Amino acid sequence: MPIPHHIFRSYNIRGLLSEVTPEVAQKAAHALIAITGAKKVVVGRDMRQTSPELAEAAIAFFLEQGVDVLDIGMCTSSMYNFAVTSRSDVGAGLMVTASHNPAEYNGIKMAHRDGLPIAGTEVLAHAEDVLAVPEAEGKREGYDVLGQYLEQCLSLAKTPDVRGAKVVIDYGNGMGVLSIRPLCEKLGLDIVELYPEPDARFPNHEANPAKEETLTDLKKKVLEVGAAFGVAIDGDADRIAFVDNEAIAVQGDLTLALMASDRLAEHPGGKILYSINASWAIDDAVRAAGGEPVPCPVGNTKIIKVMQEQKGILGGEVSSHFFFPEFHNLEAIDFAFLVVLGIWKRSGETFADLVRPLRRYFNSQEMNYEVEDKDGAIAALQKAYDGQATKSISIDGLRYEFDRDWWILVRKSNTEPLIRVTIEAKSVELLEEKKGEVITLLAPFAHHE
Repeated sequence: MPIPHHIFRSYNIRGLLSEVTPEVAQKAAHALIAITGAKKVVVGRDMRQTSPELAEAAIAFFLEQGVDVLDIGMCTSSMYNFAVTSRSDVGAGLMVTASHNPAEYNGIKMAHRDGLPIAGTEVLAHAEDVLAVPEAEGKREGYDVLGQYLEQCLSLAKTPDVRGAKVVIDYGNGMGVLSIRPLCEKLGLDIVELYPEPDARFPNHEANPAKEETLTDLKKKVLEVGAAFGVAIDGDADRIAFVDNEAIAVQGDLTLALMASDRLAEHPGGKILYSINASWAIDDAVRAAGGEPVPCPVGNTKIIKVMQEQKGILGGEVSSHFFFPEFHNLEAIDFAFLVVLGIWKRSGETFADLVRPLRRYFNSQEMNYEVEDKDGAIAALQKAYDGQATKSISIDGLRYEFDRDWWILVRKSNTEPLIRVTIEAKSVELLEEKKGEVITLLAPFAHHE
């Protein structure tokens, strides 16, 4: 059976269990050697049904090719990131995971020694490269990275005394319990846990904290137990989202704004990177704190790259990926948790009061519109707004801003007959008006069965 090319995506390899086979894992290992020239690689995996056999297939290929393997076993993506970047003898990394995708999926992600992710499309392009003949078989070594990783998080965060603080954590049956639970034990937190058992079937809800509907149980439990706040973690634990003590979700860009103000107090004038679909709240917070806001294309790989190039002091996305230079510009959810925990504790406020000033705009969240002619639909929006906008940004789709009244972001889906639209406004009434306006403009391009 030929290897399906569509599983080699712009960020990683991702497909159905029947598509992401041991042969694909070996192709990924082959390409990783060809691209990086690594002599020692980190290999980790999540809890999915086929993850052990995929990891073993990749490890076997590395060893045959004379490449040493640091096997970190089941891990979070944040632990994997640290394992790849914290040792000078490691040349690359490979992790078997499909993040928050349902049980019928699996995937593989790879990285250079500095943690920069390698695109699945690049892997496909190098999967047949000629490799050097190995002089000897590689060696396999188990590597327990957790203790060193948590020690690094704690030493850098300088968290105040939070013993006894009540926090609800929804692991979503993902990998987050591996690191967050022992971290909370070290801090003496009073933790109420939801769905801690890693289970690739995700029997309770999708492990995607960017979706409001996945936070229902967390919100209910926060109110029920009177918690200081709640935390939701995605499937492979490279995203972390927060719910305040009034059970209101805190979108990733607002969490970033919270962290940005705190970080700029220590690094005046620093660059804060954010995805182009983020609220004006982050721009306001960064400027008020004397920093430089830097908009970036959506996608963690793209922001990681800009973080490296522009030496950002913090980066983040609406989807609740956060990037820290202390961790090679990569995600470290445990560190993000400590940072936010510290900000809350030092403020002396409730979490809701802490976040309330950031909620000054009204946001539609991303809306998907089925259209038959994506280019035509975007051209219609351009014609309507080009002359009116006071500012336009075209680094990823088109974002038009109209003074500080409202803005619209329009992006094309690369794989589906969809355009993605986000609108933010200074009032609910204006937001609803502009949503109706956009629907009217797109009506002639609507997809019909």
